[in-house]
Amino acid sequence: MAKQEMNKTTGRGSGFKRAALTMVFYAAIFPVRAAEFAYGIGYSATHSDNITRTPDAAAARSEIIHSYLAGFAFAENSTNFFGRVLAQAEFRDYQDDTYGDESLYNLKSNLVWTLSPQRFTWTLDDTYEQTRISAAAADTPDNRANVNVFSTGPDVYFRFSPVQTLALGARAGNVYTGRANADSDRFSGSARWLYQATSSNIYSLNYEILDVQYDDAALNTDYSSHNVFLRADYRPSRSLYTLDLGVTKINTDRGQDLDGTLARFSWLRQLTTDSNFGMAASGEFRDAGADILTASSATTPTAALTSGEITSDVYYVKRGSLFYNRRSARFGLDLSLYTQDLDYETTLQDRKENGGVLNLLFFLSGTTTVTLSTDQIRTEYRDFVRRDTERDSGIRLDYRMTRSVTLALEGRREERSSTIPDAEYVDNRAYISILYRSSPLFTPVSTR
Repeated sequence: MAKQEMNKTTGRGSGFKRAALTMVFYAAIFPVRAAEFAYGIGYSATHSDNITRTPDAAAARSEIIHSYLAGFAFAENSTNFFGRVLAQAEFRDYQDDTYGDESLYNLKSNLVWTLSPQRFTWTLDDTYEQTRISAAAADTPDNRANVNVFSTGPDVYFRFSPVQTLALGARAGNVYTGRANADSDRFSGSARWLYQATSSNIYSLNYEILDVQYDDAALNTDYSSHNVFLRADYRPSRSLYTLDLGVTKINTDRGQDLDGTLARFSWLRQLTTDSNFGMAASGEFRDAGADILTASSATTPTAALTSGEITSDVYYVKRGSLFYNRRSARFGLDLSLYTQDLDYETTLQDRKENGGVLNLLFFLSGTTTVTLSTDQIRTEYRDFVRRDTERDSGIRLDYRMTRSVTLALEGRREERSSTIPDAEYVDNRAYISILYRSSPLFTPVSTR
């Protein structure tokens, strides 16, 4: 493949300027607060024997990728402020110029200011990451674009009694999609009547409205959605149950209006001091912007599922997932299983996905950790005859040279088998990195 234009996969410069300015702003203001702040830098080199992920082994091109990393993390949970921010910049140099050099940014932030306790709060969420343009194509720089999802606004609480509360919220936001041409402005509002039946039971009646306006109205269809649902929260000792039941109606500027059921259930359980379990199931209308923003603030794998691609289309998705994790002095286990069935309204990408992730960690000493990992997803497309199975397996050695410096070695095999021979590939990778971190709150990670 000929050398690509520099930064082709990064999209328009305005997105990068926004991410870079946001990172500089956060880095400037957060250290002065009474909170945790950490930073880190690193270098990594990755060798790939099939960087373009071609199905033809004879045409496969090897490549060495040099990555230079820098970033920081911030955390605070005080009376009037809650904040979680992780920001990182990565410059990626392709040694043999198979692709143009890239500057990649990643940002995940959730900030909540309590301006008046139990009366008025202001929330800001922002996520900047790289996402596939098409889930059917191989994950290469040609099939990735930068996505930024931003949302901010107030919540106001009117307490009519110790157990009755009216909560009103409003959000203004924006979705930037780089090369995918699905940028949009988003405006939403909510009204919730909450009733606290007991110290551990809260019931609520909820109404939500979302209006989405696309920059390119000729290519994309503006729409508004309305959710009405009942919610029950039950919080016994060491558990959390949440159940939503309701309906959704979507009005589109062009085409047929939509309506459907909204149903969500989740159960989180702390089994012991060393282990946790969770499960979730849902059926609802979603879009890529809402999925990315929800996943970025998720604290468990049950809430982190997305469609895995950029689209302006609305889809009805049925999801189910569970996770289990455990840590001991010598051993760690992370297991998650999931399924999702995506039904797009106009795009011919309807599919069912079943997957799972398994990580086994062996703490050989206070300085040495070995990790065995495997990630598999099976995709069956509905609009055409195709079935893919993607696997990503590897072994990693982490050696902590000092309290702040870690050396890592890793080998991975990434492959896809398919009923479409042209979609198959095998990509073997070897990886070495040296990373510095000021504290465990932040560790630089290459977005390989």
